[in-house]
Amino acid sequence: MTMIGTIAIVGANLAGAQAAAAVRSGGFEGRVVLIGEEPWRPYQRPMLSKECLRSDTVPAGFELRDERWYDDNQIDLILGTRVEALDRAGGQLRLADSRCIPADRVLLATGARARRLNLPGADAANVHHLRTRADADDLRAALRPGAAIVVVGMGVIGAEVAASAVQAGCRVTAVEPGGAAMLRTLGGRFGGWLSELHRARGVTAHYGVGVSALEREGGTVRTVILTNGVRLESDAVVVGIGVDPNVELAATAGLRVANGIVVDARGRTSDPHVWAAGDVSNQPGFFGTRVRLETFRNAADQAEVAAAAILGGAGGYLQPCWFWSDQYDCNIQVAGRIDDSLRLVLRGDLESDAFTALFLSEGIVEGVLTVNRGADMAVGRRLVERRASVDLSAAGDLQVPLRSLV
Repeated sequence: MTMIGTIAIVGANLAGAQAAAAVRSGGFEGRVVLIGEEPWRPYQRPMLSKECLRSDTVPAGFELRDERWYDDNQIDLILGTRVEALDRAGGQLRLADSRCIPADRVLLATGARARRLNLPGADAANVHHLRTRADADDLRAALRPGAAIVVVGMGVIGAEVAASAVQAGCRVTAVEPGGAAMLRTLGGRFGGWLSELHRARGVTAHYGVGVSALEREGGTVRTVILTNGVRLESDAVVVGIGVDPNVELAATAGLRVANGIVVDARGRTSDPHVWAAGDVSNQPGFFGTRVRLETFRNAADQAEVAAAAILGGAGGYLQPCWFWSDQYDCNIQVAGRIDDSLRLVLRGDLESDAFTALFLSEGIVEGVLTVNRGADMAVGRRLVERRASVDLSAAGDLQVPLRSLV
């Protein structure tokens, strides 16, 4: 293998920090540079919509690693600085402050940014998005008891913010173009279950409609007007309508991009000296298609595989999606593919808010959903990963331990 002097990682986030740790644990003794646009060391992004909105103090375990770890492992942290250009021919990165960082290998963990509403007033001070620590700090200040909060989009982020806002004592109204909360993630039946959970906890929801206008008074949005003409009072608006991958650095450098930076199973881009991992990467999917996954587990695991590949390792990454969401007192976990077209086997009942659902195609488990049954997910993930074929009657029998199906 060609001698590598410096590995530069763009993105001081989970994927970037995990890659830095992995190249060090893999025996790399050269220079490791971790560059982040935010001023903070890498932190736990899932906490932003939950713990960070409920407390004025930094949650325990928020930072992925403390300052000493970076010093002990000789990771050069460059924070609060944007990478302006990737010079592939010159083997270097150009930073916004005009510095140039020579790099023999580059890993792009540039992540994604929150999508904005394309409406006048969408840039008002009380219109919030939730992607960074600064976003969470701003939003937390708006979640005052009695405040009228309008949540636009009931995907994962919107649903989690709605739950946190209710718990903060706010009056929460949700707007979702789809027919239910987290519809694309949970499907119709379980999206309906989650919608009812939010309704029972106090969220007023408008499904099947969008936002047509934002009315401002004194520079802030005071009324959200829906496509069906309904007018909603708002002290603050939270927009959770998805994210766009940060591909500009890669695209300008001439790398292949298509809904993310296109990589192989090892995280390698169209340039053999450049890798990508995390939310920005368009990677081979477990079910045969290409996917871009926005999950904690994917960012961590894919970054480790990419780091090993940079050092000459031969392994690849091809795992089904797995993620979790905590809303109110419910822990929701999903592994694999959830689709209304698949055969459903339900273990337990929805009314108890504790159940497991298996999604099968010709007897093969392709997806698992658990609510407040984390132990079942430990087994369910193995069923999906192994493309296990199960007996339908046994799968639906609560007297038959799920682990016996593996």
